[in-house]
Amino acid sequence: MAERILISRLRYMGDVVLTTPCVRRLRDNFPDAKIDYLTQAPYGELLLENPFLNEIISVDFRRVGTFGSLRLMWKLLRARYDLAIDLLSNPRSALLTASTLARRRVGTYHLSRSWAYNLNVRVPLSVRSAVEHHLEHLRALGLQASASLPELFVNENEKREGARLLKEAGAQAPARTVLLQPGAKWQAKRWPSKRFAELARAVSANGLRAALLAGPGEEAYTRSVLSGRPEFPVVSGLGLRQLARVLSAAAGYVGNDGGPAHVSAALGKPTVSIFGPSEPDIWFPYGSGGKAVCVYAEAQCRPCHLHFCEHVSCLEAIGVERVASEIRRLVDWA
Repeated sequence: MAERILISRLRYMGDVVLTTPCVRRLRDNFPDAKIDYLTQAPYGELLLENPFLNEIISVDFRRVGTFGSLRLMWKLLRARYDLAIDLLSNPRSALLTASTLARRRVGTYHLSRSWAYNLNVRVPLSVRSAVEHHLEHLRALGLQASASLPELFVNENEKREGARLLKEAGAQAPARTVLLQPGAKWQAKRWPSKRFAELARAVSANGLRAALLAGPGEEAYTRSVLSGRPEFPVVSGLGLRQLARVLSAAAGYVGNDGGPAHVSAALGKPTVSIFGPSEPDIWFPYGSGGKAVCVYAEAQCRPCHLHFCEHVSCLEAIGVERVASEIRRLVDWA
């Protein structure tokens, strides 16, 4: 039985969230083990307060450079892990996993990186869900690994801090405020900004309040959505842990396919994620009948996985009332 376990997913926000069912299942199988999680800064902030982890190793590789990476490899070697599970299996994570010299080293099979692992996992093409994809690495070890929902944790003090941050931004009733995030990393994933403007008004007309949430680099775009209307404050400048706190204090969240939607859903908050070119059966493993809903429209060209699109017809086909009714239903139900 493994006593010292390292699980790693170096990036990104949503991807790290989607590994949390693996963390829970590892703890189920090894209740007395020391389980550590290796990730890239700042994503480790999302895993704070997780009761199934002992240590979070969060590294800013751009800052530490080659010398810092070597120090990390030495630290991993000295930890004497019995089991190391790499859920990214890119060149860097493969090298770090190999440096542990763990008795069992598990990763997804790639011809050029198979040397790093002594258990190379070939996930069947029939496995669609990202959560199931990760769990296949545990099943390859012979472990019990039934699927569960992704989960993040905040404590009561953090929820109060989230409410304070919302009030400071102008959202004076956090528990009745729905956060709307019009931005997204890629243009092809952005529901039209005019729809978000209409959604803010629709949500506010039904006993709730709306505020806009802006991620890094999204401030100007987000503020342009409502042309500075003061009744819809903009919440911005948040680190990842502050984002989790704010989402935990709000009534719910509506946003495009991306990391913040995963954070909200994993916190158990009413969440509506608007999907365009991506595939919900892979990237939205929150089931049906719960507090998280994925809204999308069929289009001849989707899924296309494009980052930029001239027409975004898949997103244009999603109406405001459809999204508004979903978030109202979820908030009222919660």
